This record gives sequence, structure tokens and C-alpha cells, in this order.
Amino acid sequence: MKKLFRRVVVLSCISFLMCYGMALAQGPYISGNVGISILSDSDISDSTGSLTLEFDPGFASAIAAGYDFGLARLEGEIGYQTNDIDKIGASGVSISASGDVSSTSFLVNGYYDFTNSSQLTPYISAGIGVAQVEVNDLAVLGIPVGSEDDTVFAYQLGVGVGYSVTDAITLDMKYRYFATADPDFDGIDGECASHNVYLGLRYNF
Repeated sequence: MKKLFRRVVVLSCISFLMCYGMALAQGPYISGNVGISILSDSDISDSTGSLTLEFDPGFASAIAAGYDFGLARLEGEIGYQTNDIDKIGASGVSISASGDVSSTSFLVNGYYDFTNSSQLTPYISAGIGVAQVEVNDLAVLGIPVGSEDDTVFAYQLGVGVGYSVTDAITLDMKYRYFATADPDFDGIDGECASHNVYLGLRYNF
């Protein structure tokens, strides 16, 4: 019985040390992500009133370089997303519109990895930075309105899971809520917030 107890203790210690060593794995990494952007309806307003822009689902992408500290990661990221404008309206009445809204973001992101003994690692993330938000070639009923842009504060909150293919390669799937401060388009206030889903690849050196 004592020998069995000792073996259990030894095996438990070995398992703990293996998991602890995995949690403390460190090093630089790079990553790339592509996915779908669901841009929320945007209220645009000035002193005369407000209208609402509606959007089609769009494209989102991001590249990043960072450092893995073990349980936590820190990275710098460049992101881009674009959504076509579908309609513009007010008081429940909408008419056709065209053009697109895009944003180029520069974020510093932090991650907390829930490291375990499996190949799947859930994580949460948050980031802050700036984004250039652009309205490109807006037209209503085929009548050109114009293009404008503004650079504003941006942030993100996210959850995801990584699957370790090898010690160096991880497949990522993540959800991210991305939003900015209200951009000012030459006296017209807008909104920018989206729900994004990404598939990505991370390479640890």
C-alpha cells in the first residue's frame, strides 16, 4: 500500500511539473487572422437630425507580433475590416445606399491563456489603440454624397481557443467585439462597432 501511495505521489508530481512547464513556455510569436465582420447599424447625426446606416457582413483581417510569457501574452496588432453599406434610413423607413465603411486599427492586445494538459487552450483578450475609420464613396439612390475619415480611440474585447498542432504552430478561433470612439466626419458624428469572428494561425519561435 505504501509503495502504491508513493507511486501515485510521484506520478502526480511529474504531471504537475509537466503542466507547470507548459504554462511557463515563453517566446516571441507572430500571427495572422482572417474572418467575418458584422458591423452594427450606425447612427449618423448633426444639428439637423440623424439617420441610420445599415451594412452587409464584411471582411476582417489582422496580423500581430508578440511575446508569450507563459500564462499571458502581449502583442502589437494591425487590423483591417470593411463592410458595404446596404441602406440608409430614419424612423423605420430605409432607402438603398452604396459605398463602404472600413477601419484600419493599431492595437496593443493582452491575452490570458487558461493553460491545461490538453492541446486546446481557451483564452480571453482585451486591447486598446487607435483606428482610422473611413466612409468611402457613399451614395444614396445613386446620388454621390462623398467620402470622409477620422482617426479615433479604439478598443476590443474577445474570447477564443487555440489548438496546438505542434510546439510551434497553433490554430486559433476567436470572437472579438471591436469598437471605437464616435468618429467625426466633417461635422457629422458617426458610430463604429462590430462583432468579428476570426480563424488564424500563430507561430511561436
